[in-house]
Amino acid sequence: MILSKPLESFKIDSLSKRWAAVLLLLFAWGVSFWFLKAPPGDSDFSQLMYWYEDLTEAEDYAAFYDAHPFENAFTVDNMLYLCALAGYFSVMFLLGLFYFVMYGCDLREVPLSKAPGIYFTRIWWLVLYSASVCFPALLILGFLPVAFLFFIPSFYLRSGLVFFEKKDAYSATLLSSVRSHGHRLSIVAELTGILLIYIVLHLIVMFVLKEESVGLFLVEAFLRAYFVMVLFRNMGSRYHMATMLEKE
Repeated sequence: MILSKPLESFKIDSLSKRWAAVLLLLFAWGVSFWFLKAPPGDSDFSQLMYWYEDLTEAEDYAAFYDAHPFENAFTVDNMLYLCALAGYFSVMFLLGLFYFVMYGCDLREVPLSKAPGIYFTRIWWLVLYSASVCFPALLILGFLPVAFLFFIPSFYLRSGLVFFEKKDAYSATLLSSVRSHGHRLSIVAELTGILLIYIVLHLIVMFVLKEESVGLFLVEAFLRAYFVMVLFRNMGSRYHMATMLEKE
């Protein structure tokens, strides 16, 4: 079994073309460092929090709105930062998916030179699908955070079905829910372990390095880039395992 080694997901450079994994990691590191060091817009939302606290205590909401317009608390720069944050997450997600495709090619003994073709031919299905479900998914997770225990494992095989079995994103989601049956608890356990390791390392870095220092940004950016690759390698391993078990 490919997941019989607990640390397999962390060996992100273990590809037939090691340089490809290293280059992708370096690029993701650069993207993360840029966003952490000089994010566009304003990441300070304290005025919005104060505005909301005052609003909840106001007796006349209409008079409060007239005296304290919402745009004074939530500025254009705040909106710009949120858009940049969404863009950053999207880029990291796409880079992770590219690693997923490279790793999947390795596991399926497909030449790595075919990975870009597989990726760019099928990625549009996932982009359109993700855009269509992003808002409802955020609402669900906002009100029911524990829902990720059920939703994420069910969707864990979706990317593999889209890239390597040429399913459309919607049917891949349904099929992933079926194929992931029997794997969901172990997926949650693996994701929880990866998340805990990241949190521990993050706390150590925050404690050791000076706040707002270049060193802190560099190390934190590397951790983010590295663990994105770890998560997508884990996803690739789990998809390969489910596929092999289904063939037996």
